[in-house]
Amino acid sequence: MSDATKPPEEPDSVEGSSDPIARLIRLAGPRPPVPQERMARVRDNVHARWREAVLRDRRRIVVLVAASLAAAAIAVAIGDGFWVRNRIRVTGARAATVVRTEGRVLLRDGGAAETGDLLVAGSGLTTGPDGRAALRLDAGPSVRLDTGTELGLVSTRVLELRRGGVYVDTGPQSSRASAASAVGAEGPASPIEIRTTLGRVHDVGTQFEVRLTDDTLRVSVREGIAALSRDDRAYAVPAGTRLRVDPRGAVETGTIALRGGDWEWVLAVAPPFELEGRTLRDYLDWLSRETGWKVGYADPSIAANAATIVLHGSTSGLRPDDTPRAVLPTCGLHSRLDGETLFVERAAEGGGRE
Repeated sequence: MSDATKPPEEPDSVEGSSDPIARLIRLAGPRPPVPQERMARVRDNVHARWREAVLRDRRRIVVLVAASLAAAAIAVAIGDGFWVRNRIRVTGARAATVVRTEGRVLLRDGGAAETGDLLVAGSGLTTGPDGRAALRLDAGPSVRLDTGTELGLVSTRVLELRRGGVYVDTGPQSSRASAASAVGAEGPASPIEIRTTLGRVHDVGTQFEVRLTDDTLRVSVREGIAALSRDDRAYAVPAGTRLRVDPRGAVETGTIALRGGDWEWVLAVAPPFELEGRTLRDYLDWLSRETGWKVGYADPSIAANAATIVLHGSTSGLRPDDTPRAVLPTCGLHSRLDGETLFVERAAEGGGRE
C-alpha cells in the first residue's frame, strides 16, 4: 500500500499532541501549493491598493501643508496689518513724527497715538478734552495740538485744521526783514500752510497759533510774521498781534501778550530738550525760544564758556520754564528771573530763580 492510501494514524500516536486543535492541524497535513498565476494576481492587486493608499495620503499631506501655509500667510498678513494699522496707520508719504502726547490723543483710524508713531500724508490726529500732542514735521517745524483739536496732515508742509488750536514753531530766522517782504508772495517763502474753512494761514518764519472755534478763526503770532490768505486778500500778522475772522467774514486785529496766559498750553506739551551731550549755550537758546525769556549773564565768563560746557541727563517730564532748577545746578550755576530776563549766575553768588 502506498503512502497515499495509507490510513491516518490514530490521534494518540501523534507525538506530543495533547491539544485537539494542534492534532487537527497536523492530521490535515500540508495544503497543496498555490498556483503561480494566482500568486501574481494577488500580489498585483495588493500592490495597486498600496499605491492608491500612498497617493491618497500624499494628497492629504499636500492639502494639509497648503492649508497650513495659507493659515500662516493669513496670520502674517493679519499681524502685518495690525502692526501697520497700530504703528504707521496708513500708507503714503511720511509727513510727521509724534514726539509727545498728554491725555487722550487718537489717530484718524481710532487707535491711540503714541510717542514715536510715524504719521503719513492723509492721516490725522484728534485730541480729547484732556489731550494734547506735539509733532515734528518732516519739513522741520514743531507742531503742537491743544485740547479738543482735530488736525489732518495733507503733506509734510500742509496741515488742515478742522477745529481746536494748533501751534507752529518754524525755528529762528536770521532775517525778519526778508521774511516780512515775502508776505503774500508765491513760492517757498511760506513753507508751512494751515488750511481752515475761513482761510489759509502761512508762516513767514515764526511762532504762531491758529485756532478755529464756533466758525471763528484766530491767528495769534508770538514771534516773526504770519499771513492769512482769504478771498484773494493777504493779511500780515506780526508778533504781538491777534487777527480774528468772525462767521460773517469780518476781519479785525488786536494785541496779545508774547508770554503767559494764552501760551501756557504750549509749554505744557513742549517736547523735552535732548540734553545729553548738548552744550549750555544750546540749552539756553532752546529755553529762551520756548519761554520767550531773554537770557542774561551775571558774569561775562559764563557767556564765554557756555558753548564749551557739555550737559548730561534729561529734562523729560518738565515744562521748559521748570528746567533751569534742574539743569543749571549741575554746572555750578543758578538762575534769577527779573521781569522777562533770566539771569544766569554762579552758585557762589547765591540766589535761586525768583
